[in-house]
Amino acid sequence: MKKIHKIEVRHPRFNDEFLGYKDIERFFFDVLKKKKLSNAYIFNGIKGVGKTTFAYKLSRCILNNKNDNFELIDDLHISKDEIIFKKVANLTHPDLKVVEPDLETKKINLDKLKILDKFAYNTSFESNYKVIIIDSLNDFTTKKSFSSLLKLLEDCPNNCIFFLISHSFSNIPKTIISRCQKIYFKPISESILKKWFENSNLVEKDNLEILLHLSNGSLGRALKIINNNEYFNIYKKTKKIVKNIEKNSPDEINELFSMYDKNILLEDFLLIIQINIIKCIKELILKKNKINALMLDVYILILI
Repeated sequence: MKKIHKIEVRHPRFNDEFLGYKDIERFFFDVLKKKKLSNAYIFNGIKGVGKTTFAYKLSRCILNNKNDNFELIDDLHISKDEIIFKKVANLTHPDLKVVEPDLETKKINLDKLKILDKFAYNTSFESNYKVIIIDSLNDFTTKKSFSSLLKLLEDCPNNCIFFLISHSFSNIPKTIISRCQKIYFKPISESILKKWFENSNLVEKDNLEILLHLSNGSLGRALKIINNNEYFNIYKKTKKIVKNIEKNSPDEINELFSMYDKNILLEDFLLIIQINIIKCIKELILKKNKINALMLDVYILILI
């Protein structure tokens, strides 16, 4: 059997590869060429599609331009060998400020935002611009945090650029959203993910289709799944049980739920079950005249 290598999932600021969003790259390439940068952008989309990776990629390009000569750039790429890449990766660039959740609470409190005031209004050191990355808005703890950010967005120097990461607009005030140019990162297409993984040595061929089902268009999620083989085992066990839902014994059901442990999130465990049920419902519907109405009712009830 071919040896499958695990991948080290590093922080997005260390990534120089950006997958599946040529349209967004072209958009910002044109924006920079025309010197039409807005003060604030909100990158919205599901987790793991590359929003933060792109925020760092764009930040490197902006901070690397010391004379505002964006018309001379050929693309947004900065090599890992460049000093600017290393400074951004190590968070040592004086014109870059990053706000992330506290390691223990996994939240961004008001104190983390207060440091932005001085940074935003100070003169830049090495670039014509200052860049602030907030990852993510969904980790804010209070309304005061959003109010503090809104004040900055309303009265900020033109050379201070905000890249705000959002996984969902559900808990973000409309006042914040309206102050930003919204960039939507749709889930990565299955064909792009499939091609990427087929050219890698990260997943066994037999598990590739399962990976595509579970990743839901998120490369970050796909890499997390690859590094935990339990996802594939649970998927295969769930598929077997869902397919034979009328014939399963209590022991078989218990065996499935005994596979849930601390190495996999409960929401991921339940999502695997949900994905298999939805797949079976689709198969029943596609059979048209052969639909088993009782089975369809059972699957729908489980989902509800």
